[in-house]
Amino acid sequence: MLIIFISCIPDEEKFTDNPDIRLRFSADTLLFDTVFTSIGSITKRLRVFNDDRQAINISEIFLGSMGSPYTVTVNGLEGNSFENQSLLGKDSMLVLVKVTVDPQNVDLPFIVQDSLTFMTNGNSQIIKLISWGQDANFLNDSVLVCNTTWTSDRPYVIFNSVLVDTLCQLTIEEGTNIFSHNGSSVFVKGTLTVMGSANNKVVFRNDRLDEKFKNAPGQWNGIFFLEGSKNNTIDFATIRNAEYGIWLGTPDEDVIPDLTISNTIIENMTSTGLIAFTSDLEATNLLINNCGQYALGNFAGGNYTYAHCTISNFAFNFFREDPTIGLSDNLVLSDNSVISASLNFEMKNSIIWGNMQEEVLIDLSTSNITNILFDNNILKTALGLDSLNILNADPLFKDPVNFNYRLDNLSPAKDVGHNLGILSDLDGNLRDSLPDLGAYEWIE
Repeated sequence: MLIIFISCIPDEEKFTDNPDIRLRFSADTLLFDTVFTSIGSITKRLRVFNDDRQAINISEIFLGSMGSPYTVTVNGLEGNSFENQSLLGKDSMLVLVKVTVDPQNVDLPFIVQDSLTFMTNGNSQIIKLISWGQDANFLNDSVLVCNTTWTSDRPYVIFNSVLVDTLCQLTIEEGTNIFSHNGSSVFVKGTLTVMGSANNKVVFRNDRLDEKFKNAPGQWNGIFFLEGSKNNTIDFATIRNAEYGIWLGTPDEDVIPDLTISNTIIENMTSTGLIAFTSDLEATNLLINNCGQYALGNFAGGNYTYAHCTISNFAFNFFREDPTIGLSDNLVLSDNSVISASLNFEMKNSIIWGNMQEEVLIDLSTSNITNILFDNNILKTALGLDSLNILNADPLFKDPVNFNYRLDNLSPAKDVGHNLGILSDLDGNLRDSLPDLGAYEWIE
């Protein structure tokens, strides 16, 4: 009976102790992108294959270090070591690995290493585990101390929100990185001063650093300038992967810019790149691209000037319905009340482009005095506007799919700009005597 029973067992369920049989793995190293200390990583997957026709017993799976920052899950159980794990012939198993890095109180990233060993029929096979850890300044629902300065020594990681309060100032030095957790916001009632440089920008982005989140929009809420905020400046910054890049709602009685923004990239937003309501704004060398709704929206009036800006909305990750820019002197609220104010808008030496037939929306009431000037731009529109612009001529960006909006050699934007006294472009390159339209100067 025993012989009959054994003969009925399929080969893939018969165990072998052949020492020549070795496991095969989907990777020989699990490499984690930079992980902030005290915050767990994503979970990495390791597939383990038995290529033999017979089953094998993995006698032990274990991490190399006592107190390892890595945690392993095998067959639904989480731990540091596992014994007697069966793997049928021609079958595979999934091993999950994650890491939580302890703070080291150092400014520079540091390496975190361990190994995962598989013992099978007397054979030892090792998978390397490598991560980069990064100490950071963590902020959670924080009201910042007045006149705070953020430096580039360590990144800042925001949970929920930070607030720059009324009559207070936050200064951010060049090279500083600000990472916001899902659903987090930066609120400004006082003054924000961002002082990046061409070679060392200030970066605002999401806090997931692994590759699949690199260009995933909507991972945090954005930067919100609230009523009463004034004298804000942003120079040489990159703002990415939020719902809104900048929300400017700072109505007042003067025409002094509430926000002056220059040499800055706003991209990959689920909603609007830069949206402003009854506010005052001055923008130079600004690139806004890849937004789910408007790239630029100026509503309910206000005073806005744009020079050498590239505003383009192919929205490669979205289904678009809104044009690239929208201008209006009024705004209907959810209770059907209307905010209405005079609109003064001026755009020079800029590019407005996208993949829709019409990329400019202008909605004006008859109750306000409005002044809208498009002077010497490339515009994708059927509105006509005036003879001062180049209409519907493809600006020939180099590679917009990969966020490269520099100009091709054959671009109609080359050498047709007026001299506005803006000496350099978004990259910090000098403009020549015949400047190009948009945020970038074509360089041979």
